[in-house]
Amino acid sequence: YRRDLGVILARGVRRAYRIAEREYRRTLRAHAVLDFTDLQVHALGLLRQMDEFAQSRYRLESRYHHVLVDEFQDTSRAQWELVSLLVQSWGEGIGIVQAAPMPPSIFVVGDRKQSIYRFRDADIGLFNEATDYISRLRPGTPVRAAISQSFRALPGLLAFVNDLCGSIDKRPHRSDAFRFEPQDHFPLDVDKSEPNSGQTTAHSDRPSLGIALGNNEASCASAIAGEIDRLITKESVRDPRTGLRRAIRPDDIAILFRSRISHREYERALSARGLPAYVYKGLGFFEAEEIQDLRVLIRFLAEPSSNFWAAAFLRSGFSRLSDEAIRALAPDIASAVTGTDEPVNNELLSMQDRERVQLVRTGISRWLKLVDWIPPAELVDRVLNESAYLFETRGPRSLQARENLKKMRELLRRIQNRGYVTLSRIADHIDRLSTGGESNAVIDAAGAVHLMTVHAAKGLEFPVVFVVGLSRGVGGATPPIQVIPDRGDGLPLVTVWGARPEIENDERARELEETKRLLYVAVTRARDGLYLGIVRRDKRLSPGRGSLAEVLPKSFIAKIDAITETSRWVEWSPSDLSGARHRFRLCDSDDSSRFAPAEPPVASLEQPAPDDDFSAWSC
Repeated sequence: YRRDLGVILARGVRRAYRIAEREYRRTLRAHAVLDFTDLQVHALGLLRQMDEFAQSRYRLESRYHHVLVDEFQDTSRAQWELVSLLVQSWGEGIGIVQAAPMPPSIFVVGDRKQSIYRFRDADIGLFNEATDYISRLRPGTPVRAAISQSFRALPGLLAFVNDLCGSIDKRPHRSDAFRFEPQDHFPLDVDKSEPNSGQTTAHSDRPSLGIALGNNEASCASAIAGEIDRLITKESVRDPRTGLRRAIRPDDIAILFRSRISHREYERALSARGLPAYVYKGLGFFEAEEIQDLRVLIRFLAEPSSNFWAAAFLRSGFSRLSDEAIRALAPDIASAVTGTDEPVNNELLSMQDRERVQLVRTGISRWLKLVDWIPPAELVDRVLNESAYLFETRGPRSLQARENLKKMRELLRRIQNRGYVTLSRIADHIDRLSTGGESNAVIDAAGAVHLMTVHAAKGLEFPVVFVVGLSRGVGGATPPIQVIPDRGDGLPLVTVWGARPEIENDERARELEETKRLLYVAVTRARDGLYLGIVRRDKRLSPGRGSLAEVLPKSFIAKIDAITETSRWVEWSPSDLSGARHRFRLCDSDDSSRFAPAEPPVASLEQPAPDDDFSAWSC
């Protein structure tokens, strides 16, 4: 009866979905906008329907001769089809690209071990498809290269990652399986021929591995806060720029968890010890609307003759000019804003837009006269006050927007005090901060311990990382109606729990494989030190469904269960008789300082910080 009930309910869900989709599409058409999915669908439709002599195909081929796809592990099936259609003619030997002086190329970079965005339609099975497709473009040419050298963590950490991930249960028959073969292991040798190859001083007294225990999340958080306090007070890390050791700062430390509900205990525990903490909310600081507006303001004041920046300023929250008005002022938008004469097409503007343009012209004239007379940060403050920009920051994000503006003004002063004394140089420096090695999360949490999900930390590195909530499950009870994401045919499946056990079992297996990859991403964020925050109930580690501990090697869980109240160190060896030993410093909520290092950890050789390994396809 479950199967019959499943069919009936699935039909009802589909009917409700079609009604919702129809209304959603109607709203999009009414506002003349496309969503992200629409952009992909329409682009795919265009490429699929183009014939050999289509003008659109000619324009695309004349413009794009080389394609680089980064972070391929996060690519969806639709996105890969878009890329493959762009380069389809290369393998067919037709098109104007064949006459180019340099042969066309496609370069795909990704690490399948870091594919953790299945909920955003990332399809790890595309790795094999991409390999086959690119091989057909260049028959007989090797197209795959694997790079395992890492420039992030110390050898002791890398050795632990190798053994931990190598000991995780594998399901090689699955196309989406987590794979960590011998060729995936990080090399541990220091290449002394490389400049800045790192120190080779053995036997540091600073343990690179640790375990924080608690009998509940609050006590585990207390143990971690105590250890962080000790690290900041007594320990040091390598500075990523100079390579020299320096005292640990709060923003050298990150606490990573799987779900957002986990951060509150840790935030409270840090606050109790007077340690600053920043909870990363997911919105990139530099991508926030108010910060984008400030960046546009700075660029326009630095380059007032630029039509592009003039248009961006008119469209920003400082003026809110309509698209129709900007089109009417084109092409010489900068002159319309900064010139002394009235804009040429002023009569085409609505009364509201005309008033806004006049206000902007008056303000810009006054602000441009001050560019060379007052410091940039002071000029930005004056513009914010005179334009009443703060009144634009209304709505549910008003408090966050005001905090972001305050943070940006502080950042401008710091940049200015470092010698960036012109608006142009400040704008260039902010661009580097927003796109370079200093990530949004790092800028947000300056001077504070980072608290973020593993997903938010992907692509980042921190000197010291605490991976917490290992035994905490996700999702709770199984919902009665389940929507299974794309299963390879581009369509989701709607089913009732228990009606299709074979599909539900497969979905469960997919979740487990992604959890393994999530654990890999978490433990590879650390550069100098890695701690695992573990809650034991009745002195046993009991992993919840969907928890990171659920995929830990059984031998590792057994070691955690064997910890006693008198334990000072925990030592774990993989089950494969390799002889490797990994020593963890143990701290708990009673008094973490009592566990002073009694002996150096195993594999304490120092070397430069490695990056993630990845695989690349090229032709």
